[in-house]
Amino acid sequence: MNIAQRIKISVLSLLAICVFILTIAFLGSDLYKSPLLHEIVQLDSGWTVNYGQNTYHPDVLSETVMSVANSGDVIIATTHLPDITINPAVLHFRSILSTVDVYLDGKVIYSFGHDYLEKGRMLPKFHHFIPLPKDYAEREIKIVITATENNAFSGLSPVEIGNEEDIGRRFAQDARLSLAVGVFLVMIGFVLIILAPIFIFSGNHDFSIIFSGEISMLLGMYILCFNDLFWLFSDDPSFYTFIEYLALFNIPAALIGFFTAAKQIPNKTIGIVIWIVNIGFVLITAFLHAINAVHICHFVTPLHVIALTEGFYIIPALIISDAKKYRGSNHFFKTRRSTVMLIIGLIFFVGCSVIDIIKFNILKFVSVGEINTDINFMTVGAFIFILCLIMNYFYHCIEFISETNIQHKLEGLAYSDSLTSLANRSKCELTMAELTGQYTILSIDLDHLKYTNDNYGHSAGDALISGFADILKNSFTDASLIGRMGGDEFIVILPYVDDSRVKRDLDCLEDLMNYRNSGKGNIKYSASYGYASSTEEGFTHGASSQQVYLLADTRMYKMKSMHHSQTLGRLYDDILNESKTKEEKEHV
Repeated sequence: MNIAQRIKISVLSLLAICVFILTIAFLGSDLYKSPLLHEIVQLDSGWTVNYGQNTYHPDVLSETVMSVANSGDVIIATTHLPDITINPAVLHFRSILSTVDVYLDGKVIYSFGHDYLEKGRMLPKFHHFIPLPKDYAEREIKIVITATENNAFSGLSPVEIGNEEDIGRRFAQDARLSLAVGVFLVMIGFVLIILAPIFIFSGNHDFSIIFSGEISMLLGMYILCFNDLFWLFSDDPSFYTFIEYLALFNIPAALIGFFTAAKQIPNKTIGIVIWIVNIGFVLITAFLHAINAVHICHFVTPLHVIALTEGFYIIPALIISDAKKYRGSNHFFKTRRSTVMLIIGLIFFVGCSVIDIIKFNILKFVSVGEINTDINFMTVGAFIFILCLIMNYFYHCIEFISETNIQHKLEGLAYSDSLTSLANRSKCELTMAELTGQYTILSIDLDHLKYTNDNYGHSAGDALISGFADILKNSFTDASLIGRMGGDEFIVILPYVDDSRVKRDLDCLEDLMNYRNSGKGNIKYSASYGYASSTEEGFTHGASSQQVYLLADTRMYKMKSMHHSQTLGRLYDDILNESKTKEEKEHV
């Protein structure tokens, strides 16, 4: 990669970082929020909460510290509604894996989740919008929440009163960072998967792009689902709750698949085994959930353990593997930008995810409850990781192209004749060993090479050989191989059997030699040749390429014998002419 390319890539990387920073600054700012039409009133104080044998009177409802609710546990929160004039008004709060019943002055005005429970299905995470009558002011409201799963949730959601449209708008505004990142990741993933066949069959056959697209889509889906943003698009909460868990459980498998396909894991077998384990985990949990044997929500903690264990294995493995390849080299960060970008993005993503996992577990089991948690760190980490993943892929393509060019150059050095740039003997023999079907082989011998070397020097002999190589290239334009077997011996392989075409090419060879011989200079071109095809009648059981070549060589030597006789005749005539001339001069 030259300096100009490095500068361009560095500038593009810097621009990507700047765009990311500006995007985060824009999405995190309150300057661009549209105003609400009505006030939204938070019902923080005045609550009485009964949970088991305990009664709480929290200053702020969402900060009530209580133990994790298990299946069958009932939490009752009671207060009086404030004297406000919001009409039409709804009561809004959120529940996790629980049935909900709401009473106004002892009368049921809302129920949710009992139909799920009767069918043995997992209850979804849900935002409740409960219409209130016009005379709701100062009346008693009681919310009864019954957990339906073990370790269902801890903590209580904030409760608020407002206009439903305003609450929905405020919800979308507060979640616009997650919404933007989630939609972006889903779209990028979709595009990568669609383009995957093009990249795969374009030359490097890198299947990691499929996993890149899958990772991006899964992260985007999980971010959208965790933040309840599918509530803006879907009326089926159980579907997007299941998708949330399914996307989360598939992320480790997609990551392992990517690292294995991209050959970033030192031991491919270990990578495949880990990938199979992850896929098996996903399939088993999904199957148990589908038959309502064990709901998928019970496998989150095992997933955290698996993901963290794999993360602490993958990152050191990437670093150690690449360090071994470039041990003792001070060009590590120049030559392996793809790996560097991947490690940076992965460390950032794992670090952000670990922060959110720790925060989630602390809030759920120690503090005010995970019902009010978020995954903002993971959202930012996922966004950076996907950007690094995309940059990794393009850096990888650049490195692949560079390595391919170097390989081609090395192959050229290994299989090219240094004087003529034709295929050398090794390449000719390798090509002949792979010949199949119908073909024609010409054995060609350059005449007068020794005479030229002896009388005009080896530089003239080299010029004779290189000039003859050019003549061969221009004569046999449809050849599959033109090579120098060594010294004055050449070979041409034609991918067909056609005497008329071969003779036409040989006529062209003769014409080009005559044309060059018509000029001034000591170098004169002449060649002996013979050819044979794979379909010769003498080859009753099919001929090997070596047999075809030997037959062509035999025919070439017949022509060379003729040329040799002609050369001796010309030499004898020249001697006689010189003798007569000498005698005539003496007579005079």
